[in-house]
Amino acid sequence: MEWFKAAEKFNQALSSAEPTPGGGAAAAMTAAMGCSLALMAAQTTVKRKTTPEQTREKLQLHIRKLGALKTQLNNLIQEDGSAYSAYIVAKKLPKDHAEREKAMQDALLYAARVPSDTATTAIQCLREIDLMKADIASIILSDIVCGQHLLKCAIRCCVENIKANLEYIKDAEWKEKFRQHIEVFLKSC
Repeated sequence: MEWFKAAEKFNQALSSAEPTPGGGAAAAMTAAMGCSLALMAAQTTVKRKTTPEQTREKLQLHIRKLGALKTQLNNLIQEDGSAYSAYIVAKKLPKDHAEREKAMQDALLYAARVPSDTATTAIQCLREIDLMKADIASIILSDIVCGQHLLKCAIRCCVENIKANLEYIKDAEWKEKFRQHIEVFLKSC
């Protein structure tokens, strides 16, 4: 499948009346795209004849780390849908079911953890980019900057998804943890 057909398929799913994929999946996809741009810039720099061998070796380490982070982000795209599904399953339990409230709260925590994990992974990408940015060929540096913007946008979207679930989470300890995460996430972008 050509890449633009895959992008169109995701965009069609995103714009449908179905609840998934939604904002969390879009945030993870945006972060994955930002990470991918950084990977492309690093790999392009490595392939250039004018890139010193020492720089190539350093960039190879960043390429491996970014590749692992991109895999995590790709997994989080799908996991966002799983989190929503878990919530729907819990919500469909009869109101008098003994486990309904616990299932609902567990699902809400899961639905907040996925964007939290996405934002954390996006921040790791940003840190990796900061470490390698000076070694990227100037001709392709704009792709690194675009990648950074996408990652920061994804983090802000993740914060909105966490906030949407936070309102319904009853556990005070978890609420405070997520509030602290939100502060850290917003400082990163």
